[in-house]
Amino acid sequence: MKRFLLSLATLALLSACASAPQSTGANQAKPPVTIQQNPVNTPETTDSQTSILIKDRPARAIFDDIVVYRKQKGMQLKRRTAQRLEFSMQIPNVTQATEARMSYILAPLDGGWQLSARVWQITAPGTTRESVSEITSAVADKIHEELQTYARSKP
Repeated sequence: MKRFLLSLATLALLSACASAPQSTGANQAKPPVTIQQNPVNTPETTDSQTSILIKDRPARAIFDDIVVYRKQKGMQLKRRTAQRLEFSMQIPNVTQATEARMSYILAPLDGGWQLSARVWQITAPGTTRESVSEITSAVADKIHEELQTYARSKP
């Protein structure tokens, strides 16, 4: 049953990630992008994270783009700080209450910003039976594509 729920949550999250955010204006020159598949471990990062180095964009603009995109996908912003965003979304049509959560972290790195994302599936959230599973690796390719779009300058 747990495997079924993980598959269902992954499917729902993949559909939420299926279309990458689009630029709202004319395309501008793309800033240099460095993809890091295995970032250095810090207290808020793990090897299962997908990260990207973004230069020539302010942190606030990056986070604003993420908020707009995730809200368009039906997620609710739960927490926003200068370096962290947290979203959640109830997974529909499951036998047990299940929630998807995403966390984005910005950290200064090499004159730019390292943007990292992590994804979790929570079954029976808020109960004594709550179970948390990180599923970042299962959706890493879609997260990777999404993160690349935030490196592009927007007017």
